[in-house]
Amino acid sequence: MDELNEILSSCKENMEEIFKKLTKEIHRIRLGSKSVSSFLGKIKIKCYGTFFSLIEVSNISIVDNMNISIHPWDLSIISNIEKAIINANLGFMPTNKGDSIHIHLPIITEESRKILIKKIKSQTEHAKILVREIRKKNNQHIRKLKISEDISKTVENHIQKMTSEYIQKIESFFIHKEKEILKI
Repeated sequence: MDELNEILSSCKENMEEIFKKLTKEIHRIRLGSKSVSSFLGKIKIKCYGTFFSLIEVSNISIVDNMNISIHPWDLSIISNIEKAIINANLGFMPTNKGDSIHIHLPIITEESRKILIKKIKSQTEHAKILVREIRKKNNQHIRKLKISEDISKTVENHIQKMTSEYIQKIESFFIHKEKEILKI
């Protein structure tokens, strides 16, 4: 029985990890200037022999809906900040002004919103596939155990229920994000 509980626990943890990874990836997609500044702050900058987040080495300010300004506290690392933003591949190019970095955000058009939704839909479908693979792997593991068929079916049904819950959770998250993108 301990082994079955361990399988169920591991299954739930793996499915939750997939959901958290999906939400993190989707939150990184630009939906507005406020979200841009929040994930800009998570970019890692190499300086002083180690890595720091952008927010730890600079002041990030939203000038208006289309412009962000980054003022590093130490001007010697400004080129490192510029390289890190370029390498993050966020869909915009920084402009080095000597004492600050300026970012002009492109306008999100109807076409680019549709592209964002397609990208999110693709990530959502991939997450669903991963959840189903976890179900399959755990069901195969249960079948290899020397337990009664009734117990095996009960545990498999529990895993199926868990799988359905996570698929629904992923789909609900997608629908919420789709509405958010179309509303902007």
